[in-house]
Amino acid sequence: MENDTVRTLGDDTLVDIWIEGKSRAIVITRDAIETYLGLGSREAADMNDAGRCEFVRTNLGLIVRSATERIHTDLQAGRVRIEAGQLLGKASTGERRTGGDRRKGDRRQRNVGPPGGVERRR
Repeated sequence: MENDTVRTLGDDTLVDIWIEGKSRAIVITRDAIETYLGLGSREAADMNDAGRCEFVRTNLGLIVRSATERIHTDLQAGRVRIEAGQLLGKASTGERRTGGDRRKGDRRQRNVGPPGGVERRR
């Protein structure tokens, strides 16, 4: 995604995306991002414009799903505003694996010598 397609304007973050056959302006409010991430007042104050732009870039699928849901109520809307509580989906924790450690044991092999225990050359 190009750098100029995601930009901030005051407390809003804007992105232009092609959805449902039209180029649409999607506006994500600061409150929507903070609510989705579950940020407290201190963390919210630390989130700057670049952080909000990076959130939109990395969660573009979430933004598109939420915007598409809003567009289905008004198909002619050229601009969609996503407010607090309107982002669909769960906040990512950064860890994709759901279980514990994938490896069940030590994968290193003992040095057992040649395969089969016999000399293969004749």
